[in-house]
Amino acid sequence: MTKTVGLIGGMSWQTTAVYYEAINSHVRSVLGGIHSASLLINSVDYADIGHYVTSGDFNGMIKILSDAGQQLQNGGAQSLVLCANVAHKAVDALEDRTGLPVLHIVDFTGRAIVDHGFRKVGLIATRAVMEEDFYKSRLEKRYGLEVVVPRKEFRDKVDGYIFNDLSKQPIEEEVKAQFEAAYINLVEEHQVDCIALACTELRLVYNIDEMRVPAFETTSLHAKGIAEWALQV
Repeated sequence: MTKTVGLIGGMSWQTTAVYYEAINSHVRSVLGGIHSASLLINSVDYADIGHYVTSGDFNGMIKILSDAGQQLQNGGAQSLVLCANVAHKAVDALEDRTGLPVLHIVDFTGRAIVDHGFRKVGLIATRAVMEEDFYKSRLEKRYGLEVVVPRKEFRDKVDGYIFNDLSKQPIEEEVKAQFEAAYINLVEEHQVDCIALACTELRLVYNIDEMRVPAFETTSLHAKGIAEWALQV
């Protein structure tokens, strides 16, 4: 038996499936047998979230996510999880409305980076995650990290790449080249110690094993941390 976690997913549904598999796999590895996690999932429409993010209407996004969190609380969730990095802009509203803790993706990522002895991290993500305080400042203030982001030219275009091009297979080589150039710039010009890949879709672009500096894939770190929280009965 684990504590019950409410997942706000659908951003995208493929990403939510990654969370579901990773959380349950970790729980089974600890408890053995056919054990799995106690999870509730409220899957929102990714098209709505994508519209609000790309248009900058974060109040609209927060309203959808807060409603989803309230439904999960009513269903018996003991904590909440946002299955997308950019959705963490809604953390304060979620916690205020439901009174439940939100298991924050930045906390699991920040701890992992610090535990490995790194201090200067290159952050690649959606524009809001790279530019706004809800994500960067948490890494900086709570974990003492120096956070560097790609050039403005890349940040201006990245949401279109993520919400449109990365959902199409195969991904165009020109799109991959833009992400590669952003990563190389962080390593060569800014001399970062490591890279935080703070968008699940980026696993479609980068081969972590071939990157020049260590890369921290935030979704995997988040899912493991969620499982470990659930196991603390």
